[in-house]
Amino acid sequence: GQGGRRAIGSSRAVRRVAAADAVHCGTGRENGAMTSRPRCLVAALAACLLVGVAGLAVPVAAQAGDAPSVDDVSGRTVVVATKALDPFVIIDSTDADGSGLRGYSIDVWNELADRLGLTTEWVVQESVGDILESARTGDADVAIAGISMTAERETFIDFAHPYFDSGLQVVTRPSGDKGTWESLWDVITSGTVLALAGGLVVLIALVAHLVWWTERRHNPEFPQEYRKGISEALWWSSVSIVTGGEAVKDIRRPLSRILALMWMVIGLFLIAFVTAQAASSLTVNELQADIGGLEDLPGESVVTVAGTVGESFLREANIAATGVSDVDTALQAVEDGRFDAVVYDAPVLAYRVNTDYSGRLELAGSTFAPDPYGIALTTGSDLREPINASLLEISRDGTLDALNQKWLGTDR
Repeated sequence: GQGGRRAIGSSRAVRRVAAADAVHCGTGRENGAMTSRPRCLVAALAACLLVGVAGLAVPVAAQAGDAPSVDDVSGRTVVVATKALDPFVIIDSTDADGSGLRGYSIDVWNELADRLGLTTEWVVQESVGDILESARTGDADVAIAGISMTAERETFIDFAHPYFDSGLQVVTRPSGDKGTWESLWDVITSGTVLALAGGLVVLIALVAHLVWWTERRHNPEFPQEYRKGISEALWWSSVSIVTGGEAVKDIRRPLSRILALMWMVIGLFLIAFVTAQAASSLTVNELQADIGGLEDLPGESVVTVAGTVGESFLREANIAATGVSDVDTALQAVEDGRFDAVVYDAPVLAYRVNTDYSGRLELAGSTFAPDPYGIALTTGSDLREPINASLLEISRDGTLDALNQKWLGTDR
């Protein structure tokens, strides 16, 4: 290159200077000049040093002339794989031009592409595993969403510099702030109590029909007309189970009396059982400890997203957890009471709780297990260094700070 030719020219000039010095020393001796032997020796050593430095400059300059710059990738079309992950990737549509994609990571990539002069072709896939596989095989040049940079993933793909510092966090149902009446209402409307109440209503109606059928022709207190007769029988059946058999109507037929006796005994057990269940549920609700963070998870039912860093962390921490397909499924399972807590990426949980589950779920404890997000590339990709250079630029010029405020409402 031009740098190499300039270095070679400089080297030749240095050699000419060194040769002139040598001739000068020799001439001084022949002519009896005052040039001393030590002085000539110093001059010769200096000339040799200059020649050596000039020689080293040749390959260095040549290499500098051949080094690639970030402009080398300008004009290329880059296939970028991504997946939905609010607020990093929000998919309004799957248009190939990316018009249906927005979010923190989408803004990061669009900024990088603008600075590097790249044209983007978006590919939307289902999971982090899918987009990483696309980057590994070369079906996509780049993968970006909320991809955790791990040593395991580094074995089959390359990562650019991290652009977001994430971590894990716990989300659970709000607890410890309910009054007595609210807790009582939760017990009454619980699935167990509602099922018992439904079964009791069915039994009351069944016994009422049997008593009316046997008494209707022999007892004027149970009229033969169905509507009037069954209303009286339902009243008798309900009062009998509540009062434990206190007579409200005279039962005359032997079969009806046997049935009434059985109903009174069964009723006592049913009322006692329902009361015990309600009291037990209230006691558990009052005594149940709040989940305040990671340290409270052992012994609780925990859910996470399968195949993620969260699942790996819980497994290594010996905390039993169930993996589900996505974060929405996990959050809904906790809200429904099927699990006590969900563990997943902190920024994603914070965004979803604040936007879709406000007042129904809450963050518990602080962020743990630091987990940076990065851009994944095919191993050996020539895009890595230009992307790294641009990432450093947007980190220093405040672009990433602005994106944090825009999407998360916080500083970096």
